[in-house]
Amino acid sequence: MTEQDVQQEVMEVEEVGEALVDGSAGETIEPAQFNQLTKRNQQFLMAVDKNLVAANLTSEVRTAIYNEMMETLVQGQQTGQTARQLYGTPTECVETIMKQQFPTEGEATVSPDWQIALDGGLILGSIFTLITGISLMNAKGETSGLVLGLVTLILNYIIAGGAMLATAKVLPKMDAPKGERGYFKYFAVSTLSMIVWVTVITLASVFLPSSINPMLPYEAYLFIGGVGLALRFYLKKKWRIKGGLF
Repeated sequence: MTEQDVQQEVMEVEEVGEALVDGSAGETIEPAQFNQLTKRNQQFLMAVDKNLVAANLTSEVRTAIYNEMMETLVQGQQTGQTARQLYGTPTECVETIMKQQFPTEGEATVSPDWQIALDGGLILGSIFTLITGISLMNAKGETSGLVLGLVTLILNYIIAGGAMLATAKVLPKMDAPKGERGYFKYFAVSTLSMIVWVTVITLASVFLPSSINPMLPYEAYLFIGGVGLALRFYLKKKWRIKGGLF
């Protein structure tokens, strides 16, 4: 191996190490613990990472594996044990990990129900809120028709979240045999959820007095709807919410 090849390999190792620490590769490992490792152990961990990424193991699982491995490697260093002595070669280590049948990126686990409901409530509720704001702005002060008051605005987000969660629970199973994919159940639940959502909002708007359900200026609806959409995309990326409709 020439000196140029060695330098290239070192640069690649450093890039992988930086990606592991700063989270740009999808994982979030402890920088302080990573820096406690010897260069050889860092290289071993990065070789394992390269193979696990190629195997499409989810970033959440990789993070948990690396943090556990780093703790073991740091302890091993105190007694002179190397990564190869603890885990074998990187290939052998990866083979052992994959035998545990962790989910891959294509089989990513579904997020908790409350996250799916929050995600759905924010996107559907915010869209409806924006529509209300635009309608009021175009009406130039006239308030004929259904308008969200303060209480119905809150109900709008809550019920929309529940409707989206209920619908997400019965998404058609595309890999199931024909006739067992659940299209009828999906359309029935989604239709019923939308009917309940619109009915509750309509009844609340009609029967709640303006003293407890005051109407807001159109600017407030546009602001709340815009912030709600921005928050939805931020939380979806931060928590990596999976299992919703969108």
